[in-house]
Amino acid sequence: LDNAKLACRNHNAVLASLTTQKKVEFVLKELQIMHVLYKATVTPWVGLRKINISYWCWEDMSPFTNTFLQWLPGEPSDAGFCGYLADPSPSGLKAATCVNSVNGSLCERPANHSAKQCRTPCALRPTCTECTSGSSECMWCSNMKQCVDSNAYVASFPFGQCMEWYTMNLCPPENCSGYRTCGQCLDQPGCGWCTDPSNTGRGQCIEGSYRGPFHASTTVSYQEPAVNLTMCPVENKYNWSFIHCPACQCNGHSKCLNESVCEKCEDLTTGKHCETCISGYYGDPTNGGTCQPCKCNGHASMCNPHNGKCFCTTKGIKGDRCHLCEVENRYQGNPLKGTCYYTLLIDYQFTFSLSQEDDRYYTAINFVATPEEQNRDLDMFINASKNFNLNITWATSFAAGTQAGEETPIVSKSNIKEYKDSFSNEKFDFRNNPNITFYVYVSNFTWPIKIQIAFSQHSNFMDLVQFFVTFFSCFLSLLLVAAVVWKIKQSCWASRRREQLLREMQQMASRPFATINVALETDEEPPDLIGGSIKTVPKPIALEPCFGNKAAVLSIFVRLPRGSGGIPPPGQSGLAVASALVDVSQQMCLAYKEKSGAVRNRKHQPPAQPATCI
Repeated sequence: LDNAKLACRNHNAVLASLTTQKKVEFVLKELQIMHVLYKATVTPWVGLRKINISYWCWEDMSPFTNTFLQWLPGEPSDAGFCGYLADPSPSGLKAATCVNSVNGSLCERPANHSAKQCRTPCALRPTCTECTSGSSECMWCSNMKQCVDSNAYVASFPFGQCMEWYTMNLCPPENCSGYRTCGQCLDQPGCGWCTDPSNTGRGQCIEGSYRGPFHASTTVSYQEPAVNLTMCPVENKYNWSFIHCPACQCNGHSKCLNESVCEKCEDLTTGKHCETCISGYYGDPTNGGTCQPCKCNGHASMCNPHNGKCFCTTKGIKGDRCHLCEVENRYQGNPLKGTCYYTLLIDYQFTFSLSQEDDRYYTAINFVATPEEQNRDLDMFINASKNFNLNITWATSFAAGTQAGEETPIVSKSNIKEYKDSFSNEKFDFRNNPNITFYVYVSNFTWPIKIQIAFSQHSNFMDLVQFFVTFFSCFLSLLLVAAVVWKIKQSCWASRRREQLLREMQQMASRPFATINVALETDEEPPDLIGGSIKTVPKPIALEPCFGNKAAVLSIFVRLPRGSGGIPPPGQSGLAVASALVDVSQQMCLAYKEKSGAVRNRKHQPPAQPATCI
């Protein structure tokens, strides 16, 4: 189908919409000629496609019900959403997928109207109607009886000779007889009003003066026209008015009481002077004119009282006669045979706010919905800001222009604001009725109003396999997330530990150093380090506390064994510095404990080890 559209577009055309009998007969004749003369069977694409489950329309968005073509037996099938002409006959349409390869495409384009007739110059247009029809390039000067170009107005009337001019089909009557009311008649110089004896205000506008009507003359004369009293005979109770209108002005639709008040307007008229049509009718009832009913195809009760344009009461219907659907706004149907519906999507909520001035005449709106799942129930709800009447019906398929009797009623509610319901797939047999359609009619509401509506299909039970798949998927996902978090936490801990060790090493490396002088007594004999006894407890030469004062580095001097004569080996001093890390947070000096009476236990206390208490 896309290739067919492209081929048509290359010829400045579109796929054909065969909506008239003339088009259908022409196409079928050409296809039959090709088949007979050239032995060629052409099955072209046409501009027919399905825009929802059961609604087919042409390329120009007109509904398929307006066509003179029909489907082949058994069609349209569910094979596809596009249509082609499989047989050159009035019942030759067939549905197919839009990617199928068919033989040919049927295109159409507007006729070439580039050759236009030369327009008549403004100066050669003798009447106001010819002067102002069709465009605004010419203007009519009524008092000069002359048509001039709009751009040449100043040059044509340099001294302002044109006192009144008209454009765009706004011409006044060409003579006095064209005015229908006494007021309009007497506003024109040289016109008078002749009232008939019916006592209803009906009369006729005639050329004349204060003396009476003039004789109609076709010759140009500069003398004053002769008065013709027979045109408005006083003896027959006719009345001539030239300056002031008579008091009775009922336009021929009512008798006058006290010669001024309209007793009762008849002939479908209303107003102080019976000058307008009643609601539901239109026309010009002045001076005996008639009113006719509004022609709105049953979709409006009111229309413009002057031109008859209908005020459609159903949202989605448009046109001067309420004969079209707003296809561009998702409304479909045929208002000539039925009504228009807004196509709802399943599992979406729609809101309609009818609050604009153009919506004030709407009292109804219709919806249509088709289930998408054949094994699930269809739920619906609707609510509004004001009360409304609700009717819900169903049918086995949707067809634009549904006739009365094809739909089966389901729900009928009055004066409600909200409604919810569920339609069982078993009860309505969704499986065997794939094109089943539900119709919702909302009516009898007042403007302004806000309406919300939705159709949805949810599963009634959880599939066990789907449950376990979902459960384990979620469980494994949580485990994976937990493992990743634990790994990240371990990495953070390791990093913090490395940073802590680095700080301890930096602190140990930055502890202060000092020098100390040690005096050694050389006259004493060295102690026997193997079996001898220590005369005194060695005293430290330095105590370097660590951070926190809970540990310290204790350093003492040690005299190393010497050779004979007490002389250390060559190159050595015989002395060494020994250091140890001691705990200073829990231990106290034994001497301090004894002095303070801290040792009060009867049991024998073990002696303190040397070099472990400061």
